[in-house]
Amino acid sequence: ENESSTFDILVALHACDTATDDALYSGIARGANIIVVAPCCHKQLRPQLDAHAQPKDPILRHGVYRERIAETVTDSLRALLLELAGYKVQVFEFIGGEHTSKNVMITAVKMRRRIDSTQ
Repeated sequence: ENESSTFDILVALHACDTATDDALYSGIARGANIIVVAPCCHKQLRPQLDAHAQPKDPILRHGVYRERIAETVTDSLRALLLELAGYKVQVFEFIGGEHTSKNVMITAVKMRRRIDSTQ
């Protein structure tokens, strides 16, 4: 498909690691009116946290928390970037945690004017 073409809706479910970011970039660059993503793996930020985790660092000491922090920071940045690109964003859990820990969905609807990200 022609990369310069536009589309109304972009959906990316469980796109691993930076595939979610590629989808978001594509949706923003091509003017999607609605973007819906359910990120999966968050491997891009985790190695950076691992490299700086100190044995006595109480927050990053346990690997499971480093993983959760990486997911939270990554998805928060994704939501902020969508807002800066002029989208109204919602982030929520779309399925119970007992079924999967990968249950965050980010939805974005293109606004007529850019949203102040400090709100």
